[in-house]
Amino acid sequence: MLDGARTGLIAALRARKIADPQVAAMHARPDGRGAVPAIEQQVGRIVERYGNRVDVRELVYGAIRGELAALHDPYSVLFTKRELGAFTAAIDGRAFGGIGTVLASDDPAKPWRVDQVFADGPAARAGVLVGDVITAVDGVATAGVSSDGIVAMLRGPSGSIVHVSIERNGTPLPAPLAIRRAAVSPPSVTARRLSGDVAYVVLRSFDLTAASELHAALARLEGEGTRATILDLRGNGGGYESAAVHVASLFVARGPIVAVEERRGKRVVTDADGTALPPRPLIVLVDGDSASGAELVAGAIKDRGAGRLVGTRTFGKGVVQTMFPLPDGAAIKLTTARYFTPSGRTIDRVGIAPDVVVTRPAGAVLGTPGRDPQLDRALALLAPAASPAP
Repeated sequence: MLDGARTGLIAALRARKIADPQVAAMHARPDGRGAVPAIEQQVGRIVERYGNRVDVRELVYGAIRGELAALHDPYSVLFTKRELGAFTAAIDGRAFGGIGTVLASDDPAKPWRVDQVFADGPAARAGVLVGDVITAVDGVATAGVSSDGIVAMLRGPSGSIVHVSIERNGTPLPAPLAIRRAAVSPPSVTARRLSGDVAYVVLRSFDLTAASELHAALARLEGEGTRATILDLRGNGGGYESAAVHVASLFVARGPIVAVEERRGKRVVTDADGTALPPRPLIVLVDGDSASGAELVAGAIKDRGAGRLVGTRTFGKGVVQTMFPLPDGAAIKLTTARYFTPSGRTIDRVGIAPDVVVTRPAGAVLGTPGRDPQLDRALALLAPAASPAP
């Protein structure tokens, strides 16, 4: 950790255009005592050496980022006050300053791909297209950046400009697109009735109102005569664990939904909350971008036999983070536990295999029957159950 802090301090100094930064190695006792004083002492020496060429807050942030990087955990990150505001606004379902896209990643080491572009949003107006690859944001490469990291890079105050470098069909655009951020508030849930009396519901995230919005949408579609449900969790990167439990409880009547195990090995099981809707045929669509809370729900539905999964293996994020606030309004999001499906399986770095594997070819249009092979397969599987009785 001290080596990581040193690396972070060096990076902070280089960001200040200080060539060949001089930061001595730091040491602590085997039990960890003395680590914090060692870092504080090194920061003081740096200030003495470089004076007003450095900023103490940036040095502290640099040390923290270096320590977190030493964990080799992409989900343990530092949020500045501004980044934290954008992150929590999105999870809470509040409007936020953004560009109006949904991103996906086929490989954590590669740049992020544009999966959806909101109509009339900032990105659409700037000419961003579905399938574009975002290679850099304000000059910072996106390859290897976590989902939280790319969110923090793209979101910011409404009216501010972000420069997004795009690769289209394998060819970089001549210059970054200057996109003016605007208030974006994508709905957590969209729902409609498909042919064959099937309710098709897309759940994009697990914000504070996800379960109530989903319940209302399903009740409305049931009132319209639907007989089966397709729950689309593709591209859903998660959100609040409690929200995911409430969503899973709509489909699992009773018994365990998820088990969470903390560092010392204590495992706590959370059961369904008793809000289940009347059982009906259910297909859940998943893909490699279905992560965290989406996997919690998919795992509970699969293990408890409440429905079938169609698509491709999920992302594999089976760990839980806790937010630790800092005095200046920033925060550290740190992995503190891992979760297990009702059958006791961990899915971290493994994912959940669907019951029916259907890949998504290039050019597929999500949510459009006839142009979405995964949705088409779900409809075919539900056809007998959804057909009107003779």
